[in-house]
Amino acid sequence: PTVTSNLKGFIIESFSETKATNRVDLNDGNGEPLGAVVVPQREEASFTVQLGTTVTLPSLGDEISYAPTGGSTVTYIITDVTVNETQEDFVRVDLSAYRKTN
Repeated sequence: PTVTSNLKGFIIESFSETKATNRVDLNDGNGEPLGAVVVPQREEASFTVQLGTTVTLPSLGDEISYAPTGGSTVTYIITDVTVNETQEDFVRVDLSAYRKTN
């Protein structure tokens, strides 16, 4: 799979997605529990991608598109960029993002 930013594709080394919820407890007028409701939170993702040494790094707030194998394309908004440089000919970048909702 690849991730695309500004029409350039980057090779993904790793990807993780977090889908979390908040539990809201419901009580009656006497404070006795009636039940609970689960409210979805924003979906977040982390990517480690390889960039060429001449490629412009993604910026905070940029939109990136991820197309998993056999799945539909999902758009994320970048919230964190960490650069990991090595002596190789490529640069690794860790990206954190949240799923765009509209």
